[in-house]
Amino acid sequence: MASIIRLTGFLLLLGLPLSVAGASADSPYLAELVRHAAAAGLAERREWQTLLHYRSTPDGASVTSDADDPRFFLAPNGKTNPSAELAATLAAFFSADPVGGDPQPAQCAFIARYHWLETELAFDHRRLPPQPCARFQHWSHELDAVAATLVFASAYLNNPASLFGHTLLRLDRRGQTEATRLLAYTINYAADATHSHVLMYAIDGVTGGFTGQFAIQPYYQLVQTYSDLESRDLWEYQLNLNPRQLQRLLEHVWELRGIQFDYYFFRENCAWQLLTLLEAAEPTLHLSDEFLLWTLPADTIRRLSRQPGLVETATARPARTTRINRRYAALTNTERRLARRLPNDPAVATEPEFRRLAPARQALLLDLALDERQRQNAHKATASVEPPPDELVYELLTTRHRLPVAAAFVALEPYATRPDAGHASRRLGVSLGQRDGTGFVALTARASYHDLLEPDAGYTSDAQIELLSLALRHYPNQGGLQLDRLTLLDITSLPPLNTLAPRSAWQIHAGWAPYPKPVCLTCTAFNLSGGLGLAAETGWPWRTVWFGWPGLEFDYGSIFTGDYRAGLGVTVGALLQPAASWKIMAGATWLDYRMGETGTALRTVVQQNLALDRNLALRMEWRSLEGTPEFEMGLHVYF
Repeated sequence: MASIIRLTGFLLLLGLPLSVAGASADSPYLAELVRHAAAAGLAERREWQTLLHYRSTPDGASVTSDADDPRFFLAPNGKTNPSAELAATLAAFFSADPVGGDPQPAQCAFIARYHWLETELAFDHRRLPPQPCARFQHWSHELDAVAATLVFASAYLNNPASLFGHTLLRLDRRGQTEATRLLAYTINYAADATHSHVLMYAIDGVTGGFTGQFAIQPYYQLVQTYSDLESRDLWEYQLNLNPRQLQRLLEHVWELRGIQFDYYFFRENCAWQLLTLLEAAEPTLHLSDEFLLWTLPADTIRRLSRQPGLVETATARPARTTRINRRYAALTNTERRLARRLPNDPAVATEPEFRRLAPARQALLLDLALDERQRQNAHKATASVEPPPDELVYELLTTRHRLPVAAAFVALEPYATRPDAGHASRRLGVSLGQRDGTGFVALTARASYHDLLEPDAGYTSDAQIELLSLALRHYPNQGGLQLDRLTLLDITSLPPLNTLAPRSAWQIHAGWAPYPKPVCLTCTAFNLSGGLGLAAETGWPWRTVWFGWPGLEFDYGSIFTGDYRAGLGVTVGALLQPAASWKIMAGATWLDYRMGETGTALRTVVQQNLALDRNLALRMEWRSLEGTPEFEMGLHVYF
């Protein structure tokens, strides 16, 4: 009873009775609705909590909303007070004043709230007349959605916000086919980084300096960006949502248009927000609760796949570059010579060497040339200027049309396999080893994500992204735990050289690394290094990626003369894969320090990783750290 009195008093503070746009609010009926809502505990119900994006504060004493836009709330303290927000929402339903991110009457601006409260409180439409909400009806009709598909775009190493992939929702239209799904609309959550300085980009992303918003965009536009421009393979997961859940999802997305959230790279990002959307559509789902510190798109895909009955099918959409590389790899040496010339010279198709090919092989080369030509044109286009019509594309299309046969079959499998098929991104490990004859026990932990030695299943092959990786060691004669290494960020990309669409290999590392000295076996220093070069692939006796690059290195620590050293270096190595679950890597780095403490240094390493199960692996490493030998063997567990 006390809560009912408090809510009624709150309504009086709102200035009831209300008179808006010539229509008087039914104050007694409003007070009655508030009393019924309080008696039923609607403000504490999960349906209300998910629609307002409430979640418990760290101490569990109260709640706060993830939404950071005051236009999303109708009560002054609505961000932290579900009861006050519910009472203010009921009051606003009697008004025609525009509210929300896309201003309109409250019944339409917050239509999911309205329909849920209408069901729970059985509104008397004579005393609370419903608004027509024609704009929502038109929007919903245009979408014509009958199903939803979660789309995962694989990691994109050239953009910090997409290092771990990206997720979005596609709204599948009535009567949609394989040929027309590009015309569907999507729900995409992204950060607005247009006003961020390049030097502040990472800091803003980590600290919530960006704002994020939901946007409705045609699927073909996002495919052009992610698949064609950024060469990211896509995986499409059809969700099993019933009509009621899908309608509630659409109504809630309508409420969120124009509403701003603080965007964080590692937690409140695209993957997190899509989980909260699905929770609003079906409040019995508890998908986001387990992501307390960071939310990686691949981890959310694995979480959705574990939810019984939620994911139906998974379909791959290989990137244009994937299609080019797969077709090019299937060609003979003669065909490759023709393929390199054909995109820029359609007359190659009239040469005797081309004509001698079987028609299906000719069709394969023409399809490859068209993909390569369109890839080049996509990179020439800008947001404001479309490239002029490409006459070479027209000639290639004409030649292909005159060849009425299917191209020779090539399996166009994405390089980034299903994310839910891979190991979990977090890792713990324990190992034993020796450094310069002294034994140690090591404990390791990694926040995320994947390294070159781990199986490729579920991840982009020949790529490494490690974030916050820690190694502590215990040497019996020294006591306690000693820091061996702390990696803040380590990214390595080894795309094998392709003469048709070449890409560089590169590496960057930032963190503390071991620099043992004769008088200091456990010394560490901060290291910042990077390099740019090439990688090449061979297939005998096993698949092997050879790599090498020149680079720069900067080390900072009290163990160096003047506390630092900096110089040039050269790295070479090979990554071998005898089996899908077994990888071996050997490498060497020669360094010539010209600033600070001068001199030369050589580091060598041989590592192997054997996956015993999806989330269990045996790791062995041998290193020579500037003359100090080291061996280590242990187990890694992923979770």
